[in-house]
Amino acid sequence: MKLSIAKDLTPIRDVAYRTIDAFAGVSRSSYITVAPGQEMVYTQKEKEAEMITADPSISPSLVPHLAAEAIMNGVNLLDQAAIVLSLAHGWRQVSVLIETTRLDIKARVGVATTPAAIDALVGEARTTLSALSAA
Repeated sequence: MKLSIAKDLTPIRDVAYRTIDAFAGVSRSSYITVAPGQEMVYTQKEKEAEMITADPSISPSLVPHLAAEAIMNGVNLLDQAAIVLSLAHGWRQVSVLIETTRLDIKARVGVATTPAAIDALVGEARTTLSALSAA
């Protein structure tokens, strides 16, 4: 009779999951401001940019974030809307790479059978997510 003792990898996996999430957060923070409420500001600015694109003669009072930024940047509302929409599009492109990398590696951690394999996956996450960070 063979005796098989399986090590409980749950605590190691939990640390790996948190570490991978932290690496993803650092990567994201090189592109966006990570602060409470900031996501709402980005969403509002994109909404305002879409409103301006739909009606270039819109009253600045209806798009206050972009109206203020246009003044600060010395551009008209339509140009500011184009800037915001371009940044939003760019963010979505990199965001999907960060998120799919994070989820893929975490899934592989979930089925890894040794601490060494989990550690290697955390190293892969560090390398890959660091490479996705903005320069």
